[in-house]
Amino acid sequence: MSGRHWNEETQRWEEAGTGRGAVSSPPPPRPEFAPPVPGPGPEQQQEPPPPPPGRARRFALVVVGAAVLGAAVATTLVLLGRGDDPRPDPKPTRTSAAPTSSAPEPTPTPTPTPSPTGELPDGYRQVTDEAGFVLAVPDGWDRSESEQGVFYTSPDESSLIQVFTITEPDTTPLASLRVASGSLSKSLAKDGYEESSLEEASAPEGASEEVTDDAAELVYAYDSEKLGARRKVVDFAFTARDGTQYAVLVAGPESEWPAQRGRLATALSRFAQE
Repeated sequence: MSGRHWNEETQRWEEAGTGRGAVSSPPPPRPEFAPPVPGPGPEQQQEPPPPPPGRARRFALVVVGAAVLGAAVATTLVLLGRGDDPRPDPKPTRTSAAPTSSAPEPTPTPTPTPSPTGELPDGYRQVTDEAGFVLAVPDGWDRSESEQGVFYTSPDESSLIQVFTITEPDTTPLASLRVASGSLSKSLAKDGYEESSLEEASAPEGASEEVTDDAAELVYAYDSEKLGARRKVVDFAFTARDGTQYAVLVAGPESEWPAQRGRLATALSRFAQE
C-alpha cells in the first residue's frame, strides 16, 4: 500500500511502509450534534387556525336561541300570575281602608250592576288609577300594584279585581286567553284546576263605550291554598277603543258565584283611559 493514510492505533497520518510517520495535524473534529434548525421568532409566531366552518355560526345560533327562550319564559311567568293567588310587591302602594274580620257568605251573594241611568250601585266608587285607567271598585277594597298589574282586594283578601295590559305582540284577546288557559292548566293541575269556558265574548251589558266587542272570556276554578277554599275566576280580555288590549280579572270564593260577573260588569261600566 502506498501513499499517506490515517493510523487508528497511533492516531496520526503515516506514509505507507513506515512504522512511525511524521506527525501531522489530526483530522478536523466531527460535530457532536447537528446544529439546531432556527425556529420562528416571537414576531413569526403563527395565529391559531381558524375554527372549523360553521362553528361560529353555531355559536351565534345558540346565543340567539337562549335569548328567545328567556323571552318565552318571562312571558309564561306573567301569564301564570292570572288569578293564581297573586301576591303584590313587598312594598305595594295601598289606599287606606278600615279592617274587618267578616268572612265570606256561605251562600251566593248577588252583586248589583249599574242602573240604566249610569249611577253606580251602593257600595261602589269610581277611581282614577295612577296606572292610567278609570274603574269602578267596591268601597273599602285596598289597592296594590306589582309586575302582574294593579289589584283591588277585599279586606278579608277573599276577592279581588286585577287589571293589566296585554303586551304580547300580534295577539288577540282570545289568543291571549288560550295561552293563559294552557299555562294555568299545568301550573294549577295539582290544585284541581277546572276550566268552565273559554270563548269569544262581547262587552258586558252596561260597559262603557271604551270597551269594544273585540273580547274574550275565560272562566275557571281551582283550590286556593291561600284561602283554604275553592276560588272561581272570570278573566275578561278586550281591545279598548284606542287599540290597547286589557284584561280585567275578577276572582272570589266559588260559593259566591256569580257575584264575580256582577263585579266585572260594574267595574267596566266606568272604564276609561287617562
